[in-house]
Amino acid sequence: MEDLMNIKELTLTIYTRTLLTQNRLLLMKDRYISFDWWWGGFNNIRMCYEMVGAMSYVSGRKIILPPPGYCLFLAEHHDKKTFWDIWEILDKKAFTDNFDCIDYKDTDLVNYSSDIQNYDGICKDIKCVMFNDTDINWGPQKFIGKGLIYHGIEDINHFNEFNCDSREFLYDIMCEDKIIHFPRNLLGHFGYHVYPPNDNARRIIQQKVKDGIKFREEFFVESNKLMPGDYDAVHIRRGDFKYTQTQWTEDLYKNLEALLDGTVRKSVPLYIATDEPDLSMFDFLKEKYNTIFLKDLKQSSKSHELVLDTIICANAKNFYGSRMSTYSDYINIVRGYNGKIDHHRKSLNFDRKQIKYNKYPWESEPYNWQDLWGELYYGKI
Repeated sequence: MEDLMNIKELTLTIYTRTLLTQNRLLLMKDRYISFDWWWGGFNNIRMCYEMVGAMSYVSGRKIILPPPGYCLFLAEHHDKKTFWDIWEILDKKAFTDNFDCIDYKDTDLVNYSSDIQNYDGICKDIKCVMFNDTDINWGPQKFIGKGLIYHGIEDINHFNEFNCDSREFLYDIMCEDKIIHFPRNLLGHFGYHVYPPNDNARRIIQQKVKDGIKFREEFFVESNKLMPGDYDAVHIRRGDFKYTQTQWTEDLYKNLEALLDGTVRKSVPLYIATDEPDLSMFDFLKEKYNTIFLKDLKQSSKSHELVLDTIICANAKNFYGSRMSTYSDYINIVRGYNGKIDHHRKSLNFDRKQIKYNKYPWESEPYNWQDLWGELYYGKI
């Protein structure tokens, strides 16, 4: 009898939660989420799409897909004519198959398009989510930090468990506004910043992010042809880090030979992905390693280079990335999706010890957007 009662209680709980979810989503019918992506490189922008996708799922709001925008290294923020179309490399059909979307050009938001930007003055008319910041209309806004976005709460105990690290602020996106807009401030991880109302929702969001935010299929085919067989790979982040993270960027280069020794194999090719334009800087490695760069295989545009480098590194038997690099992080995410050897916590110039926790990694380790918790993407939390 006790077991029967438990089953009845469980059924009632699931039924109640289902009704709550359905009612919440019905309230959001014909409501939208708009966003102008973060001013950063591709992988910062990718993280914006992940967060928006998660918010769309939990809220039932339709995503207004932004037009081409500024991307570090691929466009100029002061020249709208150079703005970059992310669907040049991402699979738009995969995204729209997994998330309910409408294009910017098919909405009244086109009225905010100016010679400078796509959302000029939008916060004067549309509800903008500012994360305790003041709208500056153009340029990077304060990002979410350690905040938490949610859309109603089904189970307060479940919510408190998720919020066990006591976030800096909580933001409920359940509101009557037809459109809510995020102006260049969605930098973070969907699995940490967007609260799923229950564990099943978390798993669904995780799967949708995996299936819906990915490179176009032709890049995977090309990468397999360019770099077949057995090899190891590393990502050496330099670029703007030479000026913003000077000390450890130079330390990585000065100690590179020692860091590689005993880490990657000398018996197979070593593929090197890097944003350092002067590849001759790595000539000293040729004495011990059969080094290969993408430019040895083909010439590509900058945007295609970042995709091919990512996939080739993801396909390697062993991969080691660079500290504080969301580019290295995404390589590790793709590897995690494909069941590759996982080095996302220990790489060339960082060693984040393994942690133990009950359900969420932030129970044991403070959140930092520059550090990856791979389990948010491909784990079973």
